[in-house]
Amino acid sequence: MGFFARISDLLSANVNDLLDRAEDPEKMVKLLVVEMEEHVETARQGVTKAIAGEKQLETNLQKNRHEAEQWQAKAKSALDRGDEDLARKCLQRKKDFERIADSLLPQWEVARRTSDALKADYRRLEEKLEEARRKRDVLIARKLAAEAQKEVAGVAPAITKAQQSFSKFDRMESKIEQMEAEAKAILELSTEHNDLGREVESLQRQAEVDDELAAMKAEIKKAKEGNS
Repeated sequence: MGFFARISDLLSANVNDLLDRAEDPEKMVKLLVVEMEEHVETARQGVTKAIAGEKQLETNLQKNRHEAEQWQAKAKSALDRGDEDLARKCLQRKKDFERIADSLLPQWEVARRTSDALKADYRRLEEKLEEARRKRDVLIARKLAAEAQKEVAGVAPAITKAQQSFSKFDRMESKIEQMEAEAKAILELSTEHNDLGREVESLQRQAEVDDELAAMKAEIKKAKEGNS
């Protein structure tokens, strides 16, 4: 149990330290998962050794129990043949194996409980690693999204300034169009004035001609009247 607690503490310490010093969060997240994988592999090797030790104790326990049973059978066979002395020796050997088995039993029970606990802890550690792998991808996606948002935030002022420039440009265009319209109106008024002047001048010339013609007619008439 302490072994896994130390690993968890180490992972937490490394996570906090790396995150505090992280310049590239994406790189740090990937490195942390690799580090976790290395620690989990170390834990797996330790659990494997613990299980192997427990299995070896169980094998020795069963072996000594089997030997005790075999010597029990040999003692019975010797006694059936009437060889009490041999039966006594066989029973003595049986006792030797039983004592060994009895001494191995509590050791194996402790090893089995430890092995079971380590396996349970290791499974939880594997689950946490899988969760970390899933979170790694989510965190990287969130980091990329945050970078994109920062880019947008950085571009926004430039867009605003560009829009302001376009607005100014549009106002200048409108002003120029207004000036053009005013110039056109002035030109039209000037043209109308000139046309009126020419019309008046033409009428005056026509009136002068009419007056001159009337005078000529009057003179001719007067001359005719004087001759008659």
